[in-house]
Amino acid sequence: MNPLSIRELFEYNYWAFDLIWQSISQLNDEQFTTDLNYSFGSIRSQVIHLISSHRRWLDRLQMSELTHHLDFDDFSSLSSTRTEWDNARLEMLEYVYSLDQTDLDASIHYQIKSRSIDTAHRRWEILLHLVNHSTDHRSQMLAMLNRKFGIDTPEQDFIIFLWSQNQNV
Repeated sequence: MNPLSIRELFEYNYWAFDLIWQSISQLNDEQFTTDLNYSFGSIRSQVIHLISSHRRWLDRLQMSELTHHLDFDDFSSLSSTRTEWDNARLEMLEYVYSLDQTDLDASIHYQIKSRSIDTAHRRWEILLHLVNHSTDHRSQMLAMLNRKFGIDTPEQDFIIFLWSQNQNV
């Protein structure tokens, strides 16, 4: 994995979320925070989970002390959640764009005590995990938005992102 490719994957990731935010923005705050008895409960909690878990991975990648998980209840509105999302997005993109090939290939040792994990992976592998993790939760949110609220949801395929970027291979 090279720096250009990992950047493109993160650009795709946030492009897809921008599409989903258009669907999410059709919810009122009560709908946004309603527990839907699926995955993390509400659309809000899905988003906060992603922000929180990705920040913790970013801490691991930077070999920093882990920040605490965000509390879902600290974000009672769509607008406060979106603000936090936008801040986290900037943090992640600044980091991803700062990496060179040596950084991506470096092995990062980490622990996840709650899962009894003590291992190491190349930085690019962890970053790829974050993109995949986002895809999983976007898909969950799309299902929740459509099934629970009847909101039309967008296609988020990588190839559609490439078409939108007018990239020819």
